[in-house]
Amino acid sequence: MNADIHALTGAYALNAIPELERAAFERHLAECDPCAQEVAELQATAARLGESVAEAPRPELKAAVMASIGQTRQLPPLGGDGAQTPAARRVPWSTRILGMAAAVLLVASVAMGVALYRTQNDLTDSRAQAAAMSEILSAGDAKMISGSAGGLSGTVVYSRERGDVLLLASGVPAAPEGKDFQVWLMGGDTPFHSVGLVSAGADGRVTVLDDTGEVASATNIGITVEPDGGSDQPTTLPIMEMTLD
Repeated sequence: MNADIHALTGAYALNAIPELERAAFERHLAECDPCAQEVAELQATAARLGESVAEAPRPELKAAVMASIGQTRQLPPLGGDGAQTPAARRVPWSTRILGMAAAVLLVASVAMGVALYRTQNDLTDSRAQAAAMSEILSAGDAKMISGSAGGLSGTVVYSRERGDVLLLASGVPAAPEGKDFQVWLMGGDTPFHSVGLVSAGADGRVTVLDDTGEVASATNIGITVEPDGGSDQPTTLPIMEMTLD
């Protein structure tokens, strides 16, 4: 069990903890009102996160799916006598589509849960990070973007109204000898605003929050390799960069 059981609220809300720890946490949850409230808030946040990245399907998607169905053998669920059950015959196509959409959302939620689920040594204040994400996503203009480059991948959650931005990155290697990784907000009122120096944990993940308000006008966020101790402005091209909508 994690050294601080309270830190599991974010991972539990997104169904991203092992079954044994889940059972222990649920016993704790029944006795801890603050954790119960935080879990409820984070589950609502996860739902909002899914809505924020939802996109209407392409017009040609239905035709492609229907064409694929015509070439794929369908095996109906069997009743006790080997016959198709009445319930299976009544399942409409729209329900099956919703089921697939729910599965996609579940995968996205688990992926975000993995990003939030760290041991106490890897993330000393995971509850604060979860609370920060919840606060950002509660804003009316909250957005989330994801991207990858050179083996690195990242997710950015931000609100220009609140002036907050949270970066979750993975696949980050150890910095070269005598160098540091530095995160920047770029293209805003301050052309290069340093969010700070970051170093990856043993799992190659970094988490960094900036609440200075610079994101209100920034156009990009990126990570560069800088001399030990950082720089006043980037001295190399970003190893990963994402455009803010």
